[in-house]
Amino acid sequence: MADITSATSTPNAGLSFLGQYSGITTDVVDQLIEAESGGKTLLQNKVTKYNQEKSAWSEISSALSNFQTKLKALQNNDSYYSKIAKSSNENLATISGNSDAKNGGDFELLVSQLAKQTKLTGSQVSAAETNSTDLNLNGKLTFAYQGEKTVDIDITEKDSLLDIADKINKESKNIGVSAVVINKRLVLTNNKSGAKETTLDQTKNTATLAALGLNTSADLGQAAKYSLDGIDMESDSNVISDAIDGATITLKKEIKPEDAVTLSLKNDDSKTVKAATDFVTQYNNLMSLIKSDLDVGNPSASTAESSSTNVQGKLVGDSTLQRLQSSLRNMITQADKDNGASLSPFDMGFSVDKDGVLSLDEDKFKSQLADSPEKVHDFFYVQGKDSFDESTDTGYTAKLNSLVNEFISNDATKKGIITNKSDSIDKMVKDLNSQIDDFTARLADKREQYIAQFTQLDSIMMQADSQMQYMQSQLGVNQQ
Repeated sequence: MADITSATSTPNAGLSFLGQYSGITTDVVDQLIEAESGGKTLLQNKVTKYNQEKSAWSEISSALSNFQTKLKALQNNDSYYSKIAKSSNENLATISGNSDAKNGGDFELLVSQLAKQTKLTGSQVSAAETNSTDLNLNGKLTFAYQGEKTVDIDITEKDSLLDIADKINKESKNIGVSAVVINKRLVLTNNKSGAKETTLDQTKNTATLAALGLNTSADLGQAAKYSLDGIDMESDSNVISDAIDGATITLKKEIKPEDAVTLSLKNDDSKTVKAATDFVTQYNNLMSLIKSDLDVGNPSASTAESSSTNVQGKLVGDSTLQRLQSSLRNMITQADKDNGASLSPFDMGFSVDKDGVLSLDEDKFKSQLADSPEKVHDFFYVQGKDSFDESTDTGYTAKLNSLVNEFISNDATKKGIITNKSDSIDKMVKDLNSQIDDFTARLADKREQYIAQFTQLDSIMMQADSQMQYMQSQLGVNQQ
C-alpha cells in the first residue's frame, strides 16, 4: 500500500487521503500539470524573444545616435575653420581667431605706441585723514557721455573718497568713467582707450571740483599705432579685432623693427581629419552591429549528426533592419546631388571594400582641405531655409542624418521607426504576460481539481476496503 501523501484539500474534503490507496500522489499531479503547461512555455518563449528583439533595437538606436553625433561634428564650422594661432613672442603680442577668420598665413607686426586711457588725477585731499574719512562736503559732480543727458553724482557730508568713487562706479556704464582712490586722491579713468577727453564737466560745481582737486587738466590718452606687413594702422584699443576678419590681435608692448613679431593664423586641419575618421569608425561599428543582428549563422550546424545548434542574430530576417543596412550602404558612396556638390565621396578619400568596410585616405582628404576647406565643408553640409522657414539642409551628412532621424527621432510630432517598434513590442509583451497569468491561474485550478478528484478516489477505495474487511469478518474468512 502506498504511503499517505499530504496535499492541498478541497473545501469540506477533511483529511486528505491522496495516494494511500490509489498510489496517485502529488508528484503524479505535478507531472500531469507539467504535461499541460506546454502552451504557457510557448508564451514565455515568445516574451523572451520579443525582449531580445527590443534589446537589439535599443542597441541599434544607441549606435545610430552615436553615428549622428559624428555627422553633426562634420556639420559644425568649428571642425573646419578652427585656427592654430601662434606668436613668435607672446610677451609682445598675441593673436587668436574664430571660425570666420580666413586661413591668412603669417603677418609681421610692429608697434610704435600702445593705446592708453585718459586719466584725470585729483590732488591729495587735506580733509581726508584716510581714504574712508568723512569729507564734510556737499556738492555734485556732473558727467556727460556720448552727447546724452548729463548725470549728476551727489556728494553729502558723510561721503568719503571711497564713497564718492563707489557712486561714480555705479554709474560707470552711463558716464564712460571709472574711479579709484590712490593715496587720498580720486583718479578718474576713461573706460575706453584713445585720445578722448574726460567726461567730467569742469564748468559746473567748481567748488566741489576744487575740493577734490579735479579742476586740473587730464592726462590725455592715445591710440595704438602699429603696422601689419608694412601697412600702418591705428586703434583706440590694444585689443584689435578689426584688422583681420575673424582675428583678434592683442598688443602688449611697443615693438621695434629689430624685434618684429611674426603672427600666424592657420586652419587647424587636424580637427577636420579627426571628425572624418571618427565618422568612418562609427559607421563601421554601426554596420558591424547590423550585420551581427541579421546574421543567419550556419544552418548546417543544426543537423541530426551535429551536437551544436545554429546561432543566429537577434533580428535575423527583419526587413526594417535590412532596409536600414541597404540605405546606409547606398548613401555612403553617393554625394548629395541636390546641393550641386563638386566633390564626391571618392574625391574626399572615402572608399568601401568588398566586405562593406568604409575607410578614409587621409592624404587625399588633407589635399582637398588644403585646396579649399570651404568646398570640403559644403560637400558635407550646407544649411538652408525655405520661404516658410523650414529646414532645407543639404549635403552628404544631411542625407545620412535624415535617414538616422527616420529611425531614432522621438519628439512630440514624430516618432521614429525604432520608437514605434519598441512601443509595439511592449504592447505584445504586455498581452502575452496577461495570457501567461491567465494560463497560470487555469493550471492552478486544474491542479486543485485533480487533487480533489484523486482524494475522493482514495476515500472511496478506503471505504471499499473497510467494507470488504467487515464482510470477511462476518463470514469468518481467515485474514492473513
